[in-house]
Amino acid sequence: MSAATARRVRRPDVGRRPTSLALVILAAAAVASASCGVGPVQPSGGKLGSGASLSGPSAGPNLTPSPAATATVATTRDSTPTPSPTPTPSPRPSPSARLTASPTATPPASGASLPACVYQDVTTTLHAYTDWARTLVDTIYRLPATYAPSDLVSTSKAGLTGGYSVRSLVLDDLTAMAEDAMAAGARLGIASAYRSYEAQVSTFDYWVNLAGREAALLASARPGHSEHQLGTTIDFKSYGGSAPWDTPDWATTPGGAWLAANAWEYGWVMSYPPDSSPALTCYKSEPWHYRYVGRETAAAIHDSGRAPRQWFWEHGSI
Repeated sequence: MSAATARRVRRPDVGRRPTSLALVILAAAAVASASCGVGPVQPSGGKLGSGASLSGPSAGPNLTPSPAATATVATTRDSTPTPSPTPTPSPRPSPSARLTASPTATPPASGASLPACVYQDVTTTLHAYTDWARTLVDTIYRLPATYAPSDLVSTSKAGLTGGYSVRSLVLDDLTAMAEDAMAAGARLGIASAYRSYEAQVSTFDYWVNLAGREAALLASARPGHSEHQLGTTIDFKSYGGSAPWDTPDWATTPGGAWLAANAWEYGWVMSYPPDSSPALTCYKSEPWHYRYVGRETAAAIHDSGRAPRQWFWEHGSI
């Protein structure tokens, strides 16, 4: 075929018309976008130009939406998404919120602020048997699992039956208090006294099985965190009566009322008083739970108007 013939039969150039057509389409799309007011997705705060927002915990300033979120936005530009409701946290203690601190953590100095009720496992630095009047055990600080006083004696030596044990150093003041309470018509009994670490494991598990872990955290100490392990703490009850926690309001019984007014004079303090519990003590009020700290310290706590946990923290007794 000659060159002239080839020029007459060659098809028109196919590389230019599609390019021109693409430019026309893009220009039309730009005009349509401007007229509809649809802009690009704004990553800041997960916001769209229309005012709709991206839901989910990752939405926030300077965060780029995930491909899935971008795809969702691209298909719903003409509608306003409904924001997801924000869940309301439970005010009760949650095992999932439990924190673990180093057992060698440095205790705060005297005058330290009372911390919130969190659940940690820091071994208290004051865990010698001679530290009994100063040792703080709460939801943060704990005793070693091996802490077990060797001078335990029966509460019967103080005229209180029940077969429970306490450290011998509490006997004189416990005897005097029990005798004076009986003389005032408020004879006392005992529902619980010294509990070993192993016994507290069973006690806490009992309350967990009975009421659930969240409720148990407010009503019972975790192993190592119980004042009963000190051997200087007693749960009192009315003589011949049922357990104080099974009494509608043991604080109003003769024994409960007498102890609330007079126990501090014998060296005993109510660990979880009603006006401070659970906000400051981290446990529900227990008007039957008393710890022996000696007459001098008990008088100081009483005069301060503080719950024992507050007083111990403020005086660096941990």
